[in-house]
Amino acid sequence: MKTMSSGPWIIEVNLEKNKEWYDENPTISCTCDYCANYKLACDTFPSSVKNFFNTLGIDPQKEGEVSHYVENEDGTHLYSVFYHFYGAIIKGPKKEGTYHKLPHSSFGKNESIDIGLHTDLELVPSSMTEPVIQLEIAEILIPWLLKKEEDVNS
Repeated sequence: MKTMSSGPWIIEVNLEKNKEWYDENPTISCTCDYCANYKLACDTFPSSVKNFFNTLGIDPQKEGEVSHYVENEDGTHLYSVFYHFYGAIIKGPKKEGTYHKLPHSSFGKNESIDIGLHTDLELVPSSMTEPVIQLEIAEILIPWLLKKEEDVNS
């Protein structure tokens, strides 16, 4: 286990076990346009976001629970997502709804992404054993990258 800090948390992360688990599992199973767009956007995430996922051993295109809320006037789309990873919270807030800001400079007007870590687990895959932490991104603005049907037919 590797000890690291993330915002107000000090956590232990089983990086090897996380990478192994994510390598063995398929991409997000929902095939709706919103989830397909989110999976495409994962490849375009800013380096700060990619590095954050990488330090935890998470592949953002896999396992997550994705929620789309709205298309904004500027064309970005508001999502929230959560993932699970092997680890333990050593110190810091443990309750759901506690977030810290992960700075970035892409994806619309936001200059940060709200990240939360907790052990109030939801929808943990049956193949994942404890101890597990739930990573939540409360809000992330991403562009629409999926070709729209009218674009495909023209």
